Amino acid sequence: MKILKLLFVFAISILLVACKTEPLEGDDEAPLIEIIKPNDNSIFYTSDSGFSPNSIEIHARATDNNAVVFGIFTITDADGNLVDADVESNFSENNTILDLTANFSIDTPGFYTIKFLFRDANDNNASTTRTIQCVVGESEEEEEEEELAIVFQLFFSDRQYASINRLDIYNDGTSKETILSKDVTKGKSLMVYPEFNELLVGSTESGLDANITSVNPSEGGREIMSVSTSNYLFSALAKNQTEQEIYYFLEGADLTKVGRHGLYKMNADGTNKTLLAQIENATRANAIKKIWVQETENPLLIMHDRHALYTYNPVSSSSLQGSTIFTTDGHEIHDIAVDLPNKTIYMILSYNRGSQRYYTVGTSNLEGTETNLNVVEIAGNHPTTSDILPHRMKLDLKNQMVYWFAQSDDLQKSILKRASFNDTSIQTVWETNTCICVGEVEDIRVEDYYIITESIIVTN
Repeated sequence: MKILKLLFVFAISILLVACKTEPLEGDDEAPLIEIIKPNDNSIFYTSDSGFSPNSIEIHARATDNNAVVFGIFTITDADGNLVDADVESNFSENNTILDLTANFSIDTPGFYTIKFLFRDANDNNASTTRTIQCVVGESEEEEEEEELAIVFQLFFSDRQYASINRLDIYNDGTSKETILSKDVTKGKSLMVYPEFNELLVGSTESGLDANITSVNPSEGGREIMSVSTSNYLFSALAKNQTEQEIYYFLEGADLTKVGRHGLYKMNADGTNKTLLAQIENATRANAIKKIWVQETENPLLIMHDRHALYTYNPVSSSSLQGSTIFTTDGHEIHDIAVDLPNKTIYMILSYNRGSQRYYTVGTSNLEGTETNLNVVEIAGNHPTTSDILPHRMKLDLKNQMVYWFAQSDDLQKSILKRASFNDTSIQTVWETNTCICVGEVEDIRVEDYYIITESIIVTN
């Protein structure tokens, strides 16, 4: 067993990184922990196996509004016996950031637990754990016979290359990126239907041509349906697979000339386009950002713009504004997910608290009469400042996860991160490996994306 920077086990009780600093009056917030590496349940080989990887890279970061003065991680085996411990730090931003880094390798296979602990100058503690597994290397014949399994799929529209891509992440931590379709400009409202082997995405091409593109998510290829040829920008879509109908929303391109938005419906083959409702006195804020459709003969549409929730019956004669169930001036809505059996709408919300911006998961019933705007606070970049805002935030309701993209410090990569509803730690899922911007924080590579952790699509 070894760690690159070993510490004496008998000194474990005093392992820390400290700096002389004064406590911050009234501070009761613990440091925020981000586990950059390893992912939970990562696998590596014994140190003497001859297989790679035969070590685990460890990188944890704590941030706080006060100085982080204590940082440590310990590694124990399945019986709780201490295997090793290490500490390494890099200070920046007036000691409000502390990093722990090391590499761990061992010649005994089994499960190991890494426990991270950080403390700020006010003695506020934060801790989290990761489980890793060390395995014995197999022979080359056995290794060739073992087929890698895809455990995570990310479908995304690549604004830099105007393409629709699929990223497969395997159980050994490796990944493969495949271009499914080209010439899709800034694809929005990307939706994947695994059971129907279908991906739908909307886009606004040159000349204000708004299209909906159907893509085969396993083999690629596409079918394009034009939904508008002037005056509108594509905004959102959803498909009722039961009735083979597509609902979509277009927002006025130049609101000084066309001061309205429109909600439409058409058949899955692109025929019978019908205007269902309009929003007069249109603004960018009241354009629909996401549509969720109930899979029934007479579906209910649940939608959101920046500040409101809607439950709309397409066969009713009510206006879209009349279907508003919830509005907020102090919060912005970034995404929604629907738990229909429990009649609950989940929302990702953000709001300003002083000079800082906070992110929460909130809920509403289908009538909008019962709301909770702070079910849980999202760990990522929390609190955050204007130059490191999370982008493209998504809810994974089944797994109780929040996903978002952040920028690397040099603005050359997009980084997909996630945090669970019940854990303050952050996990890095994927990083792009190419330059994805031209220096502007908002100009990130991924325009929109869809995540699958179950019902993995069989790839070619």
